[in-house]
Amino acid sequence: MRTAVVLALGLGLVVTACNKADQQKTQADTQAAAQDVSNSAQKVGEDVKTSVKDASVHVNKVAKDPDVKKAGTELKGALKDLSASVKKAAKESKEDAKDAGDKAKAAADDKG
Repeated sequence: MRTAVVLALGLGLVVTACNKADQQKTQADTQAAAQDVSNSAQKVGEDVKTSVKDASVHVNKVAKDPDVKKAGTELKGALKDLSASVKKAAKESKEDAKDAGDKAKAAADDKG
């Protein structure tokens, strides 16, 4: 990115034919701005790294919390029970549908 800025600056200087003092001042300003951007980017990177570490510590605390583990175990048991109930209800529903179909067929055969 700095290369593009410096190249653009150089082209601008050639086109406008600034005097040597103006060119040096502009170059110094550009370098200072590039350094500011670099420092800011480094600071942001450090802040993100610190935030990620903090979040990781909090996630680990939550994951190791006995109440959270207990809730997870209870949820697993509840989901297992729910699964068994749904399977049982589906089986019963299938049997009821088959019985109703058999009765309907028998009634149709009796009328026929």
